[in-house]
Amino acid sequence: MDRGPDEPNPEDGKILSPEELELEDDEHVTQIDEGRYVVSPDVRDDDDDYGGQPSAPEPEPEPEPQAPDFTDANVHEWLAEQMADSNARYGFDVTAKFDGEVDQQRLTSNDIVTVFETLMLWYGRQMDGSTDVQDVLGILLSESNVPVKYPPGSVKTLARSAGLSPDDSIADLIEAVEDRDGAKL
Repeated sequence: MDRGPDEPNPEDGKILSPEELELEDDEHVTQIDEGRYVVSPDVRDDDDDYGGQPSAPEPEPEPEPQAPDFTDANVHEWLAEQMADSNARYGFDVTAKFDGEVDQQRLTSNDIVTVFETLMLWYGRQMDGSTDVQDVLGILLSESNVPVKYPPGSVKTLARSAGLSPDDSIADLIEAVEDRDGAKL
């Protein structure tokens, strides 16, 4: 004899009513209407309040790990360790404030010129968005109290780019640079 889909199968055992299950007392169940319940998908043990063996008490929760105290000293130490762990020979890690805005830059490389150039270009870009970076860097160097020693090759390159020869005077060089850059030396 065939059973309908709603008829209990005697082999499955007795079907329990909501009253027999004591659903109102279960923290995993919420009643939404008369005879209608929502059962939480939280995992339940087979021995929870349904005639099985009593559950073992839940272990005490482990205390949450304390966040480390961030101080200037330990942040700088961590940054130094990160830089030391780098495989590169040179590098920098900078946090700077420009007109109220904070920006950070980090670079490691085996090329010392690349590291220095990147740092200078990044710094120059932070100063003034409307002025060319090379002008910003030139102004910063000329206004600083740090004397700059120019390699002879750079002076030769400057003279050639201005169309000058060894026979021209320093006055000719200054005039050519002023004409080219529009600035008075």
